[in-house]
Amino acid sequence: MKLINVIGPIDDFDRVVMNYIIDRNVHLEDMFSVFSNTQGLYPYTQSNPYSQLMKQVKETVDLTGINVSDIPGGDYSMPEDEIASYAETLKNMVEAISNKRKEVLSELEENTRLINQLKHIEDVDIPLKDIFGFHHIKVRFGKLPRESYRKLSEFLSEYYAAFFFKFGEDKDGVYGLYCAPIVVREKIDTLFSSLYFERMRISEKASGTPAEVIRNLSDENIELTKTLAGLSKDMEIVLGREREKLYRAYRSAYYLFEAFDVRKYAAHTKESFYIAGWVPESDTESLAKALEKEPNVTLLFKEPDIVKHIKPPTKLYNNWFARPFEKFVGMYGLPSYNEFDPTMFFALTYSLMFGMMYGDAGQGLVLALIGYLMQKKGSFLGPILKICGFSAAVFGLFFGSIFGFELHYGFMYKPMEPENMMTTLILAVVLGTVIIGVSMFFNIANGIKQKDIGKILFDSNGVAGFVFYWATIIGVFSVVRGSSIMRLWYIITFVVLPLVLVFLKEPLSHLLKRRQNWASKNKGEFLLEGFFELFELILSYITNTISFIRVGAFALNHAGMMMVVYSLADVSQTSLANLSVPKVIVLVLGNLLVLGLEGLLVAIQILRLEFYEMFSRYFDGTGKPFTPRIVNQK
Repeated sequence: MKLINVIGPIDDFDRVVMNYIIDRNVHLEDMFSVFSNTQGLYPYTQSNPYSQLMKQVKETVDLTGINVSDIPGGDYSMPEDEIASYAETLKNMVEAISNKRKEVLSELEENTRLINQLKHIEDVDIPLKDIFGFHHIKVRFGKLPRESYRKLSEFLSEYYAAFFFKFGEDKDGVYGLYCAPIVVREKIDTLFSSLYFERMRISEKASGTPAEVIRNLSDENIELTKTLAGLSKDMEIVLGREREKLYRAYRSAYYLFEAFDVRKYAAHTKESFYIAGWVPESDTESLAKALEKEPNVTLLFKEPDIVKHIKPPTKLYNNWFARPFEKFVGMYGLPSYNEFDPTMFFALTYSLMFGMMYGDAGQGLVLALIGYLMQKKGSFLGPILKICGFSAAVFGLFFGSIFGFELHYGFMYKPMEPENMMTTLILAVVLGTVIIGVSMFFNIANGIKQKDIGKILFDSNGVAGFVFYWATIIGVFSVVRGSSIMRLWYIITFVVLPLVLVFLKEPLSHLLKRRQNWASKNKGEFLLEGFFELFELILSYITNTISFIRVGAFALNHAGMMMVVYSLADVSQTSLANLSVPKVIVLVLGNLLVLGLEGLLVAIQILRLEFYEMFSRYFDGTGKPFTPRIVNQK
């Protein structure tokens, strides 16, 4: 990254921003955080005058059903007054069609609802106005639950003038109507309400017998459907004719809005404007060449080392394999500009451990297929699952496992064989030591990149911690093998001395940087705090290393779960033979259960290893994302 300063005549601000800042891969910075001396500089304080115009155009676009994110790049030269008048004209046109559609849909919905109601009394050969048109009797049409209908007679026994007529029923209840004199209407309404009577109000547009009304409304719905199709066709014609112009109006309004919005990052004097931002080094030449056309505009470049008070943004560059894992890395944090990008290491270790822990060729290929389908749907998990599925398939061939079925050939390795179980767990721990060692190496690399001598030499994951960790592992291994190298000179040089350097990291770092007044006022507090931190550090080395045993444990767990599935399949075929339950059904269901359950568990366990055992050693994740002003999507 390089920091740019753009300086030009104040009247040219909008034109310069639209032509050379927006869509030019520039991450803007607040000018008042860039300059240490801001005397004579003033912020832009005006509110954005294009907010209302942007809102107006956005409303018009929304009415057409177009997603603004789908609007392609192109011309954005429509004048402001033309944008406003065109958006208003098109909005009125589209709104008229849209409102008519809503009316037709509402009427269609009301007719359909009425038809569904009247179907329950379709056989009643009495005009509806005669049923509901009594002056001294009130009639209510609706639905009673079956249980309430069975109790109805005893509830109505004291009301001799109240009756319920059943017209039809379905699985949920009984349809009918009740009638009662007006003088007892309220009591009868209360009674039926207590029985959970669900009243259905018949629209006033229903006239004639129920069958006649159903027939008329059905004919009306046919015409309404034709009208709806015609309105949809009208909308398509309007969009087909106006689409490109609407796109240009939206892009033009968006550019005006974004160009003015850049003012919140800029500053100005009475004559000039000032803009600052970060640009990838690969884009600096093209930007400088473009601004050569502007004799009154000055472009200055500064290296990040010169402006240390501003943190450069981070833009990740990863290949097809590592790029999908950027989402997982982002859950922990974004690497700082002067920090090693862990995405490739994360992708390699995550897919490797997933394959080792899952280890089934058949289920791995199914996971890869699911990942492929998810990728087609746009899910960020799709590519990750596809890669991990292929890794599981490769290790499945090595383990000789396809959908849990054990194969036998030359180069296979069976984790569940008695003689291999302990070896599997030990190999998992060995893998953990290698990964932790590489993580320490990356921490040292970060220290070199950040020019932090204390981090390089004395950090618990620096040179001192690296020497202590591997010296301890080598020493323990030699003791186990019966040829111990744990002599006094070895312990003092490679175990004790590195621990002392880690303990004294703070004072030694300050001495090497020639800083003064760094010493702690309370020496006892410093010693006590350092001792407990050192004790915790030694424990963390042990627990972090042993934590990788779960890689081997899950490899054994997968083989064990599939053994259970095959055992259940054999048992079910024997015990349920009379019911003709095929063994293949149990095997398919068992594989699906293991596929979902173990896939989720393995994914979570590896993520934990990545975050706690690896990232915590070398990755701070305090970077800020590179966010250029991209308006015109290409």
